[in-house]
Amino acid sequence: MQLRTATTADIPELVRLRAVMLADLGTDPGGRDERWRRCARTWFEQRIAGREDWTCLVAGAGPGGRLLATGMAWETYHLPGPGRTDGRRGYIDGMVTDRSARGMGHARRIVDALVAWLDSRGIRYVQLHASPSGAPVYAAAGFTCARYPAMDLEVGHR
Repeated sequence: MQLRTATTADIPELVRLRAVMLADLGTDPGGRDERWRRCARTWFEQRIAGREDWTCLVAGAGPGGRLLATGMAWETYHLPGPGRTDGRRGYIDGMVTDRSARGMGHARRIVDALVAWLDSRGIRYVQLHASPSGAPVYAAAGFTCARYPAMDLEVGHR
């Protein structure tokens, strides 16, 4: 099955797959009328319509049809350093395969294509956060554990 770039017609399926991912990570995504779903639709609309530094790839039916898997990548901007003089890095996020389509290689093909897209933009350093179930896919694609561990803080929740 060919990969393709997501279109605005895919947004309902992208939000559905986001809910699948959240449930897999132990977060109850709630019902179809949850506020986060409206926010996610707007988020996708803004990026699909007008961001050249962002892409979303999908596997499945044509635009507006049922999707089997998705993943996205974008450029992030950091201070320059010796190894990355322009400070740009790539970030892969939103990787999810529908439960019925797991084990068919969709995630690996999407990861490889996203890395190739970032490489075509001159980005040589790519980061992501891996769930335990996704880590083997990323390791097989050449990702290694980061030199510095990720740390999080939710401001206002102390």
